[in-house]
Amino acid sequence: MTTTGLIRETQAYTGAEPDQSGVADLVAKGLFMKGDRMKRNLILLSILILSACTATPTSYFDAITPPASDLAPAPAPQADSTPEDAPPISVITESSPNVDEAGELYFFLQPRQNGGVIELARVSGLCVFDSANCPPLEKIQIPFALNFTINALSWSPDGKYAAFAYPDNPNGTPQKLFIFDPAAKTWKSIAEFPYIDPPFWSPDGNLIAFRMQDGLGAENVHVIKRDGSNLKSISKHLPAEGKSYIMDGWYAEHIIMRSAVSAGRLYLVRASDEAVRTLFDSSPTKSQIIAAPDASLFAYDDYDPGTQNHDLNVTSPDGANSATLANFTGGSLYPIVWSPNSQLIAFNHYSNSTSNAPSAEVYIVSRDGSKISPIYKGTTVGRLIFSPNGKYLLAEETTSISGGHLFIINLATLEQKILQAPGLSTDYDWYAPSWRP
Repeated sequence: MTTTGLIRETQAYTGAEPDQSGVADLVAKGLFMKGDRMKRNLILLSILILSACTATPTSYFDAITPPASDLAPAPAPQADSTPEDAPPISVITESSPNVDEAGELYFFLQPRQNGGVIELARVSGLCVFDSANCPPLEKIQIPFALNFTINALSWSPDGKYAAFAYPDNPNGTPQKLFIFDPAAKTWKSIAEFPYIDPPFWSPDGNLIAFRMQDGLGAENVHVIKRDGSNLKSISKHLPAEGKSYIMDGWYAEHIIMRSAVSAGRLYLVRASDEAVRTLFDSSPTKSQIIAAPDASLFAYDDYDPGTQNHDLNVTSPDGANSATLANFTGGSLYPIVWSPNSQLIAFNHYSNSTSNAPSAEVYIVSRDGSKISPIYKGTTVGRLIFSPNGKYLLAEETTSISGGHLFIINLATLEQKILQAPGLSTDYDWYAPSWRP
């Protein structure tokens, strides 16, 4: 298998819904398609699946109602917004960026010609706001060939390490969970299973959670320390009737788990003792649920299949103070991401034009719904990432006019530009970005 295959974030780790499981299983096993034509076909297929199912690919969370002392008070959000008519407005105050807050961008370079090699690249965050002092792109050595589906690096909260699940076997299995040390430029394997979905770091950076699959229908969620110690399963107490489960990420000391069956519920699993509790009395959604970094609110796409209506909702952990921040008819909402300070939400709305060509529009909305603004329009947005200081948003455009590339939006001025750095060529497609804090 050549390395000209499509680099795409898998939707297995983000927990595909039941009727997406066939596609997710193929992606989870590292299968990919060759060539630009096949790449675009797969992208369009993914969009059609999302539009039909209206469920966003999983991120990582399980539900448990923590004690009141664990919860930060959540302000009551305001009334509904109508994003289609919203004019572009600044959502933050412009200020001089701090070099220490710039971080680093990591992403993969995919050659467009047969016979090329996929490589991992690093670009200084300084290039985002200070092109005059932007250092050259650096290519990072990886001790295994990148021949299968690639996901973004998952960074620890302090940015000292990244977790990355990938096979170093030419057969594509087993997969290993690697820890990348960017300072030493080393890769260390700390776990091995037949297939491993993309991992999530706990908010305190002490644990990594991931879902494993055996390729025969069995699955399990594990946590492990960064040094490879204390590996344990934490999902064995989840109700059997809810299997399969999707990991949506962390909420405080708990992992958010979402049942993929039609009557699925949300659960929180405490990593320390595997205690399981329901997150809400009644599940508000079957799509991805995303916890704010400060653990005060959850955001999710509440979809009504009868009306084809999508509401971007937020709710406090106890299910109170729910509100709709934006509303759309048709299409799908994905991805949905919180800013580092939990004050803003960025999200993308997929829709089809009159010619049935996909289109994507990215919005920013404040957590109380008082401000909403369209900030980017493209074709297929695969990933949205806030800069570590929350002043910029990166949009991964998978099928721009020039190919798959990364665009930066200044949230104070709403200026948009393609990422630039010495040595970074648009002759390559750029995929699976992450922003190291």
